[in-house]
Amino acid sequence: MFPIFIVLFFAMIEFGFFFNAQLSLNFATRDASLIAAEAGSKDSNADCAILRKVEEDISAPTDETRIVRVHIFQATSTGASTGLEQVYLRTRTSTCPDGGTVPYDLVAPQLATFPYSTRCAQLVGCGTDQSEPLDTIGVRIDYQYQYITPMFYLIGGSGSGQTMSGSNSMRMEPYTL
Repeated sequence: MFPIFIVLFFAMIEFGFFFNAQLSLNFATRDASLIAAEAGSKDSNADCAILRKVEEDISAPTDETRIVRVHIFQATSTGASTGLEQVYLRTRTSTCPDGGTVPYDLVAPQLATFPYSTRCAQLVGCGTDQSEPLDTIGVRIDYQYQYITPMFYLIGGSGSGQTMSGSNSMRMEPYTL
């Protein structure tokens, strides 16, 4: 009876930490997508503000150093990615246009397909014929969750953790020219 109790006890604790990590990712992506929607297409510091917000919102017991990637992407009205995105890896510190730094590096800058300058936040529309609607911008965080308890070792697993992600999107806040 004791081994079953121990496994259930560890499972309950692990579930609590895992659930906390998922809630933390959801909270961070919601706040970051709000910052992205407000930054619009005029602020060259928009991506840095988004990345700073992600860092600020991921807090204990979730560890911000376990963030693998942050995706800033153009989304459909349902929140799915259109394929246009900026991907940032948490590999080294980069300098922002405002002089600050973030612990992220843009993956393949020459292949970045959704820089701040291409984001549509104008009421009159975007594109060559001014018919494109406001963009919906999304933020997705890929996070490497590490198991806290020895539960997975007890039941024969590797205990190495797993990758999880949280995503949110919001319509850009419009401005007029």
